[in-house]
Amino acid sequence: MRVLFTPLPSRTHLYHQAPLIWAFRTAGHDVRVASQPALTSTTVGMGLPAVEVGEGYDFMGDMVKLRSGNSLSPEFLEAMSEQEKRRLRDERFTPVVELATTMAPGLMAFAERWRPHLIVTDPIVMAAPLVAAALGIPLVRKIWGPDIIYGHPLQGQPFEGTERDAWPTGLSELFDRYGVEVRNDYPLRTVDPWPPSLEQFGHPDGRVHERYVPYNGAGVVPDWVLEPPARPRVCVTWGTTNSVLGGDPGLLPRVVRALAPLGIELVVAVAAADRAKLGELPDDVRVAEYLPLNLLLPSCAAMVNQGGAGSVLTGAHLGVPQVLIPETAETPMISLAFAGGGSATVLEAAFADADTIASAVTTACTDEAMGTAARRLRDEIAEMPAPSEVVHTLVNLVTR
Repeated sequence: MRVLFTPLPSRTHLYHQAPLIWAFRTAGHDVRVASQPALTSTTVGMGLPAVEVGEGYDFMGDMVKLRSGNSLSPEFLEAMSEQEKRRLRDERFTPVVELATTMAPGLMAFAERWRPHLIVTDPIVMAAPLVAAALGIPLVRKIWGPDIIYGHPLQGQPFEGTERDAWPTGLSELFDRYGVEVRNDYPLRTVDPWPPSLEQFGHPDGRVHERYVPYNGAGVVPDWVLEPPARPRVCVTWGTTNSVLGGDPGLLPRVVRALAPLGIELVVAVAAADRAKLGELPDDVRVAEYLPLNLLLPSCAAMVNQGGAGSVLTGAHLGVPQVLIPETAETPMISLAFAGGGSATVLEAAFADADTIASAVTTACTDEAMGTAARRLRDEIAEMPAPSEVVHTLVNLVTR
């Protein structure tokens, strides 16, 4: 089979798709990865064939601008007229619609020539269902955690005939230009890595559960990671999206300062840009730049992170108790859904002082109930279908 993957133009979103992409390849199928040129070097660096579409639009840049004005009170929203609400909806969807509009011509042209048998898409890439519907190609969503955008357009909801009223104007106009019907039910299945015991959003029909297999990028295994730590090793990591979307630059240094006196082995796993924010650190704080989490976490007693799906699920896969301090994007919803399983504590970033942070991490390192919950979740993930089994399920969907 020929399988086309369409990740969001974000390194971490491609990482979420990587194990399934490799599973298709090792099963003998031909794959392509189509996204904006910003993702090409990452794609090629992973040994995958890249298709460049949608050049010239800065999706993440527009997302940053949107988030900077993303604070409207419920009372303000209630007082808005229907026309004002539609205008606000269109404004909020501008980056998603512009990404779809920019990607659609190139994605359509490539798919017409290559004729994939299946398209597997990030749910935010709305050019994929457009192309799939126009060319009659089966479409599958590949989500990265809780299905928090299920209520948005094109997420597999049953057809009702009123979709045009709910869609942003620009998205309806895009589908109209290509002669594709405005409806949400183009995705046939949703590949879902979120453990079934945790709270999930959206409609359960059509879900294909997939074991989360961590891929956090390539890296070199340092010798010290393999040495048994003399003290409890705690990883503090901050996701790239948190920084890009305007998280408090002072939060990471505050967390590190709170944990430095605890008598633990503190490892701060960050990108170079976040390392610059840390300033001077105590001598016994280790900074690991660009060290993939799946190489570090097996030796850790606990981890502190911002609640991004990749960090949370990597820790869960390895049975590590977590302290989550979410700030931006979908991280608060991910954190609360994940913490319901008992293996994590969620702190509010604005109110998390040094004592609160230190107490939460001490509990994560020592509390038997949290440790048991983390191991139980690890075992549940291990029992979920491997990506190779998901390949078999999706092949049967297409060829039946």
